[in-house]
Amino acid sequence: MNNQILKFSYQLIVAAAFLVGNSIIMAGDIQPHCAYLPIDIGKYGKQPFRNPPEIRAENGQLNTTFTVQYTDGETTTLGGCPLKLRTYNGELTGPTLRVSQGDVINLMLKNRLPKETPDQIQAQFEQENQNAYLDTTPASYNTTNVHYHGMHVSPVGNSDNVLLAIPPQSDFGYEVKVPADHPIGSYWYHAHAHGSTAIQVGSGMAGALIVEDDPEEIPAALKAANASEKIFVLQTILYDQQGELNNITSLFPGPSNPTPENCNDQGEMDTWHCSRRHITINGQIVPIISMKRGEVQRWRLIDTAFRESIFFAVEDHDLHEIALDGNYLGRVDSWKAGTPIELQSGYRSDVLIKANMKSGDYRIIDQTASSKKSLRQINEPENLLAILRVTEETDDMALPTSKEMAPLAPFGDTDLRNEAVGVQEVVFKLGQDVKGKKNYFQVNYRAFNPDHIRQLELGSVDMWSLTTVGDPAAIPNAIPPTPHVFHIHVNPFQWERNGPDGKPQMVWKDTLLVQGPAVTNIYTKYRDYIGKFVIHCHILDHEDLGMMEVQEVVNTPVAQTH
Repeated sequence: MNNQILKFSYQLIVAAAFLVGNSIIMAGDIQPHCAYLPIDIGKYGKQPFRNPPEIRAENGQLNTTFTVQYTDGETTTLGGCPLKLRTYNGELTGPTLRVSQGDVINLMLKNRLPKETPDQIQAQFEQENQNAYLDTTPASYNTTNVHYHGMHVSPVGNSDNVLLAIPPQSDFGYEVKVPADHPIGSYWYHAHAHGSTAIQVGSGMAGALIVEDDPEEIPAALKAANASEKIFVLQTILYDQQGELNNITSLFPGPSNPTPENCNDQGEMDTWHCSRRHITINGQIVPIISMKRGEVQRWRLIDTAFRESIFFAVEDHDLHEIALDGNYLGRVDSWKAGTPIELQSGYRSDVLIKANMKSGDYRIIDQTASSKKSLRQINEPENLLAILRVTEETDDMALPTSKEMAPLAPFGDTDLRNEAVGVQEVVFKLGQDVKGKKNYFQVNYRAFNPDHIRQLELGSVDMWSLTTVGDPAAIPNAIPPTPHVFHIHVNPFQWERNGPDGKPQMVWKDTLLVQGPAVTNIYTKYRDYIGKFVIHCHILDHEDLGMMEVQEVVNTPVAQTH
C-alpha cells in the first residue's frame, strides 16, 4: 500500500470522524501511556516468562467456551496503556488447547462484542472500499469465526469452516474431529472472518493448539525436554493512542524507512513501526526465561503477527530445529549461534535449546534484517524479544539424535515431486489504479468472491506454482512485485529449502513466503476431506482486502486445472 493511499484514507477517516465499534476516532484524545513513544521495557517488561493457560482434552474430548469480548482497560494493559481490544475471554493471548490424535474439539464460541449500527458497519466498509477494489462485502469488525491453522481436519459444517460468519451477540458450536493419524505438533487458532481478520488477530485473537506427543513413542531426551517446554505466541498487538484498534489502515506497512518526520505525517503514526509498539510473547514484553546450565528445553515458536518477519536467534546458543509448521522433520537440524530461525506470519518452528554452560543473561532477539529479507521490504532493526537467564545450577541434559527422531516424521520418506501430475498456479497481485487512489489485492487477477471457486480432485497430487506481480510499467509510480505469504488450509505441502549444511532438503509446511517475481514450486496431495476451504496471503490486511480464493475438493474427476 503506497503512502499516498494511506494518507488519502486517513484524511477521509479523520474528516468524517466516524463511529467505529463503540468509540469515536478523534485526533488528540491520548490515554495515559498510550502515546506513540518507546515503551519503557525496564518498567513494563522483564517479568518471569509465563506460558498461556492450558485447556486439555479429557477422555477424548476437549470441551471449552471462548467468549469474544473487549478487554477491560482497568485490568489489561501493555506498556501501561489501558486497552480496549477484541479478544478471547478478555485476555491478550488465547489459552493453549492440548489434544491427542483422535480427540474431538467441542468449542462453544460466544460472540459478545456489541452489535454495530448500520452507520458503523458502513463506515467500516468504506475504510476497506476506499483502499481496495472489492468483489464482495467484507464482514463487520465485530463479526468473527475460528480457524484451526495447519490442522488436517474437515473444512465444512461446524468444523474448520472459515466461510462462516458469527455475528455479534450470537453463539456457535464448533466440533472439530482430529484424525487418529493426525501429525503431532504445534498448530494455532485465530479469527478468520473475511474483512475482520487483521483487526481481530492484530488485537490478540490467537492462541496455540498442540497435538500432543505419545510419551511412549518419543526419544527419552525429547520427553525430558518437553517437561519444561515453552510456548511462544509471538504477537504484534497494535493499538492507537486510545488503546484501541478500529482502523484497518493502521495495519498497513507505513513508511518504507520510518523516521520521526515521516511517521508524524497523517496516516502513518498509527502503523506498526511508527507506533513504537513492541512484539510480545504470550502478551508479555521481554519476559525472562530461566534455565539451568546444560538444561534442554523445547520451545514452540508461533508467529501470529498480522504482518511481521521475525528472525529468531538466541545469543551464543545453537537452535536445534525438530519441526516446521507442526510436522516433525524426522531429524535434528542444528542452526549455529548467530543463524536465525526465519519466521513469517503464520509460521511455526519447534526448537530444542541447550543452555550455555556459562551462567548469565543472553538476549533472545529478532535479528536485524535487510529489505531483501523483510516482509515489509524495509531495513528492520534488531528487536529484543526476551532474555534467557542461565543460572548457576547445572543439569547437563542430552539432545535427541537425528536417528532417534527419524520415526517421528509423519509422512516418512514421501516425495510428492515423484507423484505430482496436475499443475495449479497462484499469482498474488498487489497493484494500483491509474490514478493511484485504490489498490488491487488479488489472487490470479481476481479479488476474493466466495462464488469464484477452484476445484481440486480428492486424492490427486499437484504441483503449485507460486509467484507475485505488481503494476504494468505504464502505471505512474508503479508498484513492483512485493513479497506475499502463501497459506493453504487443510492439506500441508512439500517445499525444498537449504538445511544448516547448505544442502537442499524437502520439508512439510502450510505457510510460505513467496518472493516475487521468482517462481516457487510446492507439492501437495488432497487427502481425506471434500469441501470448500481457502488459500490466501497471510499478510492479514491483504486477505481482508481481497487476496484470497476458495478451493473445493470434489470426489469426482476434475475436467481441467485452474
